[in-house]
Amino acid sequence: MKKSRLALMICTFGAVCSIALATQSADAKVRINKKAVKLSVGRSVKLKLRGTKKKAKWSSSKKSVAKVYSSGKVVAKKAGTAKIYAKVGSKKYTCKITVTSSGKRGSIKNPISAYNKNTITYYNGPTKIGKFQIQLLDFKSGSKANKLVAKQASNPKPTMNQEYLYFKFKIKYISGSQVTPAKELFDYYHNIFNSSGTTSVTNIDWGFFFDTTEDLSNVKLAPNNTIECSKAILVNKGYTPVIYRIPTGPTSYTWFTTSK
Repeated sequence: MKKSRLALMICTFGAVCSIALATQSADAKVRINKKAVKLSVGRSVKLKLRGTKKKAKWSSSKKSVAKVYSSGKVVAKKAGTAKIYAKVGSKKYTCKITVTSSGKRGSIKNPISAYNKNTITYYNGPTKIGKFQIQLLDFKSGSKANKLVAKQASNPKPTMNQEYLYFKFKIKYISGSQVTPAKELFDYYHNIFNSSGTTSVTNIDWGFFFDTTEDLSNVKLAPNNTIECSKAILVNKGYTPVIYRIPTGPTSYTWFTTSK
């Protein structure tokens, strides 16, 4: 009897140890795809958990420095350091984010948030037009933009591989003397790019008369005026969030990001 009990205890202990080791082995395979990342202000990175199909709960130790979304996308907000956590059950996995403000703000690698009230001096080629304050009030893409534009039945319907990009601006003409078309200030033909600034987004078509604000292509900016306007352009999928540029010198641009 004593030998039987001893054998049973040994078997039970072995089984418990095997389960514990298997659990530890499974936990050991779960890992975050990046342990440390350096970003400049306005840039982003996608974090993922490897080795598990369970959904992670994402959080940031300092949202003012680095904001993380439920998808694991991290956006650099201002210079500093923050830790991004991915929690699955009782386990927590960490990535250290270092945000720098190095490089010229408003450059292709370090674009300015378009949602701020940004004051620029706008040039049309070699000609200085004037000083403007331009603020992106709203940006939509994908199904949200498609649904908005579909309010006007005559607008082109996107195919499976297309989507609308919707921009809503508030523009103030601070100083200058020339009346200028808003579509030259925000050139949606040539100056919208993918998030890395490497590919120009090509216009396929446009959506009209679906919004309460005036269509940007019909707006002329007069000195001392402030106006709200919007534009929806049809493009191929796969470019959002986008960045765009405005000429602020004879041969130079200021870059803006739609990423929040």
